[in-house]
Amino acid sequence: MTETSQIRGLYESCIGVPDLVEGTKFWGQFGYKVTRQGSLSARAAKGLYGVDSALTSVQMQHLDTDHSFLRLMQWDKPVNAGIGITKHLRQDGGRWGVVLTRSILNILNHVEDAIALGQPWNYIIPHWLQVYAMDKGQPFFSNPIGIREGIVTHPFHRLALFERYNYEKPTYGLIDDDSFLKTSQFTHHGIMIRSDDPSKLAFYDRCLGLLKQKEHSLGGKPTCAPGNKATFALSDDEVYHIHDFDDPRSSLDISGHLSGRLKIVRMAESAEMPDVYDKCRPGALGMSLFTYQVRDIDDYRARVIDGGATDVTDVCGNEYGAPSISFVAPDGNAWNLVGNL
Repeated sequence: MTETSQIRGLYESCIGVPDLVEGTKFWGQFGYKVTRQGSLSARAAKGLYGVDSALTSVQMQHLDTDHSFLRLMQWDKPVNAGIGITKHLRQDGGRWGVVLTRSILNILNHVEDAIALGQPWNYIIPHWLQVYAMDKGQPFFSNPIGIREGIVTHPFHRLALFERYNYEKPTYGLIDDDSFLKTSQFTHHGIMIRSDDPSKLAFYDRCLGLLKQKEHSLGGKPTCAPGNKATFALSDDEVYHIHDFDDPRSSLDISGHLSGRLKIVRMAESAEMPDVYDKCRPGALGMSLFTYQVRDIDDYRARVIDGGATDVTDVCGNEYGAPSISFVAPDGNAWNLVGNL
C-alpha cells in the first residue's frame, strides 16, 4: 500500500497510570521517549472519552516508528483501578501488548527481583514455540528456528515478551539496542473476546480498512502449545480462534509482515472467564484503549457509524489538539481514531 493509505498499523496503546513521571521512567527502559504532552478539562474529556475527569497525557515513541506509540494517561479521577494483576490473559475484553527483546530472561530477572521486593508482578515462564512452516531440523544437529515467549503482568502493564532464535524478520519489530532492556516497539497488540460470531470482526477490515490476515484455529488435544495453554488458561481440549488485522501496507506473505498488528483471540461464547470490558476502557488504570491514526477523520466517523459502531462521539480535539473520535466497535471494544495521518 502506498503512502496514501487511509489508516496504518495500530497507532497508540493507551495506559492509565497514577503517576506520569514514574510511568515515563518505566517505559524509558524499553526505549520509549516522550514526544509530546497535553491535557483536557473534565468537560472536554467527557465529550471525547465519556469520563468526567480532567486528564493529562504524554505520548512516547520508540525509535522513529510511525506506529505503536504509547499514550500514558493520568486521570484526576480514575473510574476504576483496571484489571489489576492477573496470572494469565484469559479475560473477556482484556488487552495486552507484545514486544520483541534480545533477552527475555534478562527482563524476567527484573520481574523476579521486583516480586521479591513485594511489588505486584506475575509472570508465565517462557515457553518454546516453533513458528511458521520453517524447517524444524534435527535436535542437537541443527539450529532450532522459533521463539521463546512469556507473559508478565502488573496492574498497569500487561506484556507478552518474545525472543527470536535463528531467524530474522526486520519489518516486524526493531530493537533499540541502546535501551536498558533492549526491546522493540509493540510488534502487535492483543484483545480477547468471547463470541461464537466471527462476523462481528468484519468491522476491522471492511470498515476500518485493515488488511485481514488468514484466520486460524488453535488448541485442542494434542496440538495445543504449552505456552499458549498457560497464557490463555486453556483446558486440554479447548479450541480458540486467532484473527489478525494488519497495516494495509503489510503483506499476506510472512516475509512482508509489518509490525502494528491487531491480534484478536476469540474464545467460544460458553468459555468461562471474567468480563473486564468496564476495566479496559478510558478512565481506567492499566491498558485501557487502543487508537488508530487516519487520514480523514470525518470520513471515518461516517464509516464507523455505517459499520455498526455505537457511542460514536463528535469530532473533538484530543490532549494534543488532534481531531479525534471515540466509539465502541461491534465486538464491544472501545476505540479511538486520531486524524492528521
